Amino acid sequence: MLLLPSCNSDTSSKNAGRRAGTTTDSAPYELLLVADKDWLQTSDGSVLLDVVNTEIPGLPAPEPNFKIISINPSAFSKTFQGFANMVIADIGPQYTQGELHTRHDLYAHPQTIIYLTAPNGRELAKLAMDRQDQIISTLLDAELTRERNLLRLRHSDAVFNQAKQQFGYTLLAPASIDAVKVGEDFMWASSDTEDNRLNICLYTIPFAGGEFGAEAFIAVRDSVMKINIEGERQGQYMSTNAATVLFDVTNVDGKTLLVARGLWEMVGDMMGGPFVSYIYFDEPHQKLVFTEGFVYAPEKKKRAYIHELEAAIQTLQLTH
Repeated sequence: MLLLPSCNSDTSSKNAGRRAGTTTDSAPYELLLVADKDWLQTSDGSVLLDVVNTEIPGLPAPEPNFKIISINPSAFSKTFQGFANMVIADIGPQYTQGELHTRHDLYAHPQTIIYLTAPNGRELAKLAMDRQDQIISTLLDAELTRERNLLRLRHSDAVFNQAKQQFGYTLLAPASIDAVKVGEDFMWASSDTEDNRLNICLYTIPFAGGEFGAEAFIAVRDSVMKINIEGERQGQYMSTNAATVLFDVTNVDGKTLLVARGLWEMVGDMMGGPFVSYIYFDEPHQKLVFTEGFVYAPEKKKRAYIHELEAAIQTLQLTH
């Protein structure tokens, strides 16, 4: 996979609906599904349920991206119009083909609503399956954008100051991540709560061009982590479970980035958990810049933690 330099898009998304005056009141990563509940019990309806229940990649145990709350269309009152994320499915003869439409901030702000319409249940199921990636990425991008906006209001001063001083970059981490350790071209910051630990790493390597794929990523990560993240006893260090790594390209605020997800483990210990890493290209300095979030939360659900860290590492700005 070729490394693509970051580039800023000169277009911006615009709200399709009116800007509502009220703020959304649903919990993060809740999704309201408005569809006929009897139809959802059919084979066609189950396709839509499978689509919206898509699992988060790279976690040690299956977890869906969203907590689904489903209601009949007749129940869609003001009580439910404050949800930040909605999928509304409508089937009827007034539609000639399956179509997907997205609207923002129709009833509240910030809000993303995906409308799926079709003349019959089979067409709607096919539409949902064909557009599954678009449906999930649209909703996830909206949630991550909301989390980034919250980080701009409240974030860790310790991480921000160290990233700026050591690398010349800015990075917004959750305020709970306030313990910082540094190495050569490396920074590790973590929280220290009783039942979980959130971690963010920032490190750079020289890059002369060419290809950079999953195998190269694993080699770099293992080399850097072995030096900088050691266990309590001699011979313990962090490594990557290579078999779990998923490597892809993503786009954040007009920047094309490489993204890796998977599981980390501590050699010589039982510790482990999920990680997500974004790879940026610092073109003026010919460096690859790695921002990574990893979680240690044994016997706990990881969805909220890994999403929070992913939003944080997306805030990296290569300012100089």
